[in-house]
Amino acid sequence: MKRYLIAVLILALALPFGASAQWYLFPGGRPASDSVAVAPKPDSTAVAVRQDSIAGTVVQVQDSVSHFGFFHEEPDTTPVTRVSLILPLKSNSTPNSNFLDFYCGVLMAADALCSNEHKFRLDVYDSTAGLPSAEKLDSSEIIIGPVGLDDVEILLPRMRGKYLISPLDPKVAPLTESYNIIQAPAGWEAQADELVRWLEEDLHGGDVVVLLQNADEAAGELTNRIAAKLGEKEISYSIGSTPSAWEEGVQGSCRFVIASENDEFCGAAVREIALMNLRGGHNIVYSTSRLRGAGDLEVESLHAAAARITASYYADPMNIAVRLFAENYRELFKAEPGQWAFQGYDLMNYFGNLAARNPGLWQEELAATPGQGLQTDFSFDASGKNNTAVRRLKYNANNTITVIK
Repeated sequence: MKRYLIAVLILALALPFGASAQWYLFPGGRPASDSVAVAPKPDSTAVAVRQDSIAGTVVQVQDSVSHFGFFHEEPDTTPVTRVSLILPLKSNSTPNSNFLDFYCGVLMAADALCSNEHKFRLDVYDSTAGLPSAEKLDSSEIIIGPVGLDDVEILLPRMRGKYLISPLDPKVAPLTESYNIIQAPAGWEAQADELVRWLEEDLHGGDVVVLLQNADEAAGELTNRIAAKLGEKEISYSIGSTPSAWEEGVQGSCRFVIASENDEFCGAAVREIALMNLRGGHNIVYSTSRLRGAGDLEVESLHAAAARITASYYADPMNIAVRLFAENYRELFKAEPGQWAFQGYDLMNYFGNLAARNPGLWQEELAATPGQGLQTDFSFDASGKNNTAVRRLKYNANNTITVIK
């Protein structure tokens, strides 16, 4: 490991924090089955410790000296990019395992970015213990976090013209219009737009497009956006609530677009379409990533229904870079990396590369600089503030998933 990364963990009194927005972005995310503690060393370096909740043993899995080479600052002319990471770690109570995973992913990316020509300094703030002051943020080139909308709004007056990278919460997106906020995760709107583009590419003569929605359900934002995009592309469609109504009389494929906000209805519809395919039908389901977190829907049904899902996050387990990251993570932290670790790595790697290459002006490059991460891609709109990159997940009959980026 390189020896050029400095990390400083800043802790204070614990404050309450809710993380509901994060589960919206990571449907089906793993529960916090283990607990993690973070504590500063006397020399202000950081050590992460993971507790095995089953065996009841505590194992030090990241020694800041031997693994990441944290060091005391010495006079040096090597350029340093300073990064502030603001997460609800809950370090003074029961630590938050998911955000410790995120933090560990950031550490791995920062270490990989360091070289003899450039260094990174990482200042880590536990937002449940209080948010950093304007003075503490003044020297930061990159500010990742805080996570929730409430904390972001509190921090805005302290930014003094700097840009804040919102890592997870979709509720922060509207603030990008008026403030220096970069929305890192692509929202549901981008997923819906990509879904319609994918459907248009797949259409053949004789195909039928059906917008599926619960008969008792009022049209929501998702339904209205998909319908509007279908209209823009002049794609004819029907609206229904019972897939089997189209089991007969369709010359080509029946392409069902799930536009419901009702998880129970979504699960039942996918299962019905899967059974229709098992009876010899040629049906395909299209949906945004919310379908992946729909109640007790079995992944086998998604495969049998030939699902096509657009998602802001997906780490392909067959990808060599993903597998290498997982191996390195297991070696360092003696645990499996979850979506949070991948997200932390992707954000730090993408924005860290930009900032190191063009300090002070990296924000101006976002709209013209696409990037591909382990589970998240980056393609910013003309404002350079909203990520619109979405991955296509094709569920195959042999229970594999083809990732189309």
